[in-house]
Amino acid sequence: RQPVKVGAPVSDVTAGLLAAMGISAAYAHKLQTGEGQKVDTSLFEAAIIQTYWQSAIAFATGTTPDPMGSAHPLNAPYQAFQTKDGWINIGAANQKNWEKFIQLIDAEHLQQDPKFSANSDRMKNRLELEQQLNTILSQKNTADWLEVFEGGGLPAGPVLSITQMHQDPQTIAREMVPTVTHPVAGKVQTIGLPVKFSETPGGVKSPAPLLGQHTSEVLAELGYSESQIEAMLKAGSMSE
Repeated sequence: RQPVKVGAPVSDVTAGLLAAMGISAAYAHKLQTGEGQKVDTSLFEAAIIQTYWQSAIAFATGTTPDPMGSAHPLNAPYQAFQTKDGWINIGAANQKNWEKFIQLIDAEHLQQDPKFSANSDRMKNRLELEQQLNTILSQKNTADWLEVFEGGGLPAGPVLSITQMHQDPQTIAREMVPTVTHPVAGKVQTIGLPVKFSETPGGVKSPAPLLGQHTSEVLAELGYSESQIEAMLKAGSMSE
C-alpha cells in the first residue's frame, strides 16, 4: 500500500527532546569545566533514532523490515486486536503470557497447533494467528475482555479515541487535561505537564498567548521605559 503518515509529528517532537537533553548535558559540562559548546541536532537524526527496532533487524539480516501495523517485530501476539465494539491491545509477549492468554480466551487448541506453539512459530505465522485471534476477540466488547484479562493478570489495554483518552480516569488523575482561562475563548482544556517533580511541581497555569499579548511586559523586563514602549506602539512597530 502507499506510505502511511505517523499520527503525530514524531521527528519534530523527538528533535525538540533531543535538543533539550543536549542542552542539559552541555550545561552539566559547563558547570564542571566552565566551558560552553554548540549543541546540534536535526529532524533527520531524530527520525533515524526512532528506527531502533527496524535498524537492528536490518543490521542483523541485511533486509529492510516490512510494515507490521501495530504488531511487535520480535514477539507475537503483541498488538491491537478487534473486539465487538472496538480494539484492544494484547501483550502476550512471552511463553508464559501466551499460555495464560489462550486459557483466558478459551482457545487452548491454538497451543496444540505447531504453527503457534513457540514464539518463533507465531512470528512466522503471525498473520494467520492475528486472523484467528480477531475472530475470537470480536465476540465480546472491549470492556468485557479487559475484565477477563485484568482478572487473569494479562497485560492489556483499550485503544482509546482522543476524546475517550481525555476522559479516561488515569488521564484525569495525572492532571493531563487541565482547564485554563483564555482571554478570548474563555475556559478551555489543554494538554498538561507530562513530567512530575516531587520537590518542584509544575503545571500549565495559562493558555498560549495571543499575538503580542506580552510584548510590553517583555520589553519592560528588558529595560525599556513606559514612554519608549508607548512610542513603539504608536509607531506601529509592535503589536499589543
